[in-house]
Amino acid sequence: MEKTWIQFLLPDDEYKRRNMLVYFAEAAILQLVVMIVLLVISRFDPFPINSVLVLLWMLFGTIAYIWIRYILSGMEFAEIMTEKAYRRERKVIVIKSTSFLLIMCAGILLLYIFGMMSVPFIEGLMVTFIAALLLFITNYVSLKRSYQKNKELIE
Repeated sequence: MEKTWIQFLLPDDEYKRRNMLVYFAEAAILQLVVMIVLLVISRFDPFPINSVLVLLWMLFGTIAYIWIRYILSGMEFAEIMTEKAYRRERKVIVIKSTSFLLIMCAGILLLYIFGMMSVPFIEGLMVTFIAALLLFITNYVSLKRSYQKNKELIE
């Protein structure tokens, strides 16, 4: 394994590690382009730019870019080769997402009961449902892409 300070972010698998490094490099180049564009825009000052918000959006965009590229790459579920394994893993994803939803709903309920929530109960539940849905969708898309990619490799 390469000696780098971002080693803790990289998977142990060499293929995954190499691809993740490519995704990090792409994200860094995109960040550079956005920073140059923002620098040019700020010179003409057509509208005031809140630098903190810009930095937060750039951070979110970088993380989202790497995450989406990883999900769509089809390398997460390398061991899914057959229809039976695909169906089994799909059930596991449903169980994990449902478990997450139930645990988070119970946590929200406890926070609400003990008066530790500063937002309405329904908003807490909505955020929980959205998070569980995102968890399911990302895992399902990653599984489907991995299965299709692995099936093509076998043929």
